[in-house]
Amino acid sequence: MALRPFRWLPHNGRRHAINADATPDDHTATLCGEELTVPASRATKDEWCWPTCPRCDAAWRTAEGIPTFPRRTSHKQYPITMM
Repeated sequence: MALRPFRWLPHNGRRHAINADATPDDHTATLCGEELTVPASRATKDEWCWPTCPRCDAAWRTAEGIPTFPRRTSHKQYPITMM
């Protein structure tokens, strides 16, 4: 069993979240509902640089209790110092 319920997988030009227990050749769906078969080969370095699917990201954050973007910012002003 994985430490987290989901993991990221590059698919169709975006990084999607899938069930962490999905193994190669499993037919599954991403958190945004896109159907896929987990590939047997590892994703390339370039594929890991694809943008994150915003719907998968929102679903993941909701499931994990992580605030969504944009996060609340502090109203405190910090001075800018020049060096």
